[in-house]
Amino acid sequence: MRRFEFRLASVLSWRQLQLEMEQARLESLFAELRRIGARLAGLEAEKNACARAVLGREAVAGAELSALEEYLKHAARRRDALLAESAACERRIAEQRRRVLEAERNTRLLERLKERRLAEWRSGNDRELEALATESFLAHWTRES
Repeated sequence: MRRFEFRLASVLSWRQLQLEMEQARLESLFAELRRIGARLAGLEAEKNACARAVLGREAVAGAELSALEEYLKHAARRRDALLAESAACERRIAEQRRRVLEAERNTRLLERLKERRLAEWRSGNDRELEALATESFLAHWTRES
């Protein structure tokens, strides 16, 4: 009896590797989005701390208020840039999710084909074993007769 051999095993292996690489890229994009979120949160905390430090005192000089205003403008520009970066990252995530789904679909297709071929092989193997058992029984029976 011959053993089961899936002729597309190397293709299936390649598809599985491709799927793993696409999933790793997606995880990398999620990590990038988390870093952007952390930078946004840090910027917001820094902005609030500066505002509290200047406005929390009783006497505030005009130069300090002017400097705070400039800093808040800078922080707003930086926040807008980070939000744009975040939106671009989310678009890349959406595209990468599409790639992961496509890679999963391709992999599942080959896995189902392998399962079908294996079921066919088992069925043929079972028929072959049954035929051998029948021949063995008949040979044994004829010898005893």
